[in-house]
Amino acid sequence: MPPDRLSGRISRLVVTGGGTGGHVVPAITLLEAAREEFGADILYVGTPGNLEDRLTRQRNIPFSGILTSGFMGKSPLEKLQAVSRIAPGVSEALRILKDFRPDLMVGTGGYVQVPSVLAAALLGVPVFLLEPNGVTGWANRLLKPFVSGVVLPYGDKAPSGIPLKSAIRPERPDEERFSGTLTLLVVGGSQGARQINRQVPGILKAVLEKEGPVLRIIHQAGEAGAEETRELYRTLGLEAEVLGFDPDLSGRYRTSSLVIARAGAMTVAEITYSGTPAFYVPYPRAIRDHQRINAEAIQRAGGGWVWPDGGLSDTAARAAELSAVLNAPDRLREAGKKAWSFSPGRPAAQWLLSLLDRGENER
Repeated sequence: MPPDRLSGRISRLVVTGGGTGGHVVPAITLLEAAREEFGADILYVGTPGNLEDRLTRQRNIPFSGILTSGFMGKSPLEKLQAVSRIAPGVSEALRILKDFRPDLMVGTGGYVQVPSVLAAALLGVPVFLLEPNGVTGWANRLLKPFVSGVVLPYGDKAPSGIPLKSAIRPERPDEERFSGTLTLLVVGGSQGARQINRQVPGILKAVLEKEGPVLRIIHQAGEAGAEETRELYRTLGLEAEVLGFDPDLSGRYRTSSLVIARAGAMTVAEITYSGTPAFYVPYPRAIRDHQRINAEAIQRAGGGWVWPDGGLSDTAARAAELSAVLNAPDRLREAGKKAWSFSPGRPAAQWLLSLLDRGENER
């Protein structure tokens, strides 16, 4: 049985998970919050040589590596290799955890968390799993019987939500950005999104050919797509600030009038937390179509709109929809308020404290 009681404070925190930014970013956010807010000793357990290994080194976060490999979407041989690595991974995780002696573990998703969570269960360490998407991932489904709880993005019963590294949130979103010159932020993700990079500039060209608001365009195209996207804007005769990767996107969300972006869980959480309306373009090959489910939840709440990835090629239709929103400041303002109210985003320190509250309430 998983342990259901915590000591009432966080002094030694282990976070495990990785493979993609959606798993690694919240993991690092939680570890930095624990170190800065609580003075906790911290440790990241992930896959050596992977994204989490590189980013923890940059942030001076202690890291221990366990060799693991993916399972979903792999060939039968690769799946067999992944399974064969679980037992050695658990053995290595037991050694790491016995040495570190954590009082809490958080798993943020991905196959890398499996051996560490199983080892923590064997040692009686309380474990909570973050499930940021509207569809529970396979690793979290597998590990649920061994943990103290799975934290979903939405829910009336704490803990819930997605941890963010955020500045102090005001009582209401800034509404001045919805009048005058409008800032339109296009985000294809840190690695870029080819369909967004290639189709959205043409949509914006069609919007600006008609009388409407003055737009300031900022486009994060990913390092690999930045120059191609920059050239496309030049060819179309549009002024745009094209970025490769912006480490302060959360700050840009807070000052944008409207965003066009993918619908990964962290992206949705940060955009809505800033009270910014958005057109979401779900990645069509996301596992179990979770990006579409994330985006449609925001659309139902009135905080944004969904564009199908394939529909970006219908320039006239998308331009008409975008123009209708950009020319209606009250509509932008209302969607921003609804996104703000519905957001699953939580300050990371507050999110961690909610785990302690869960432990206290179950005593």
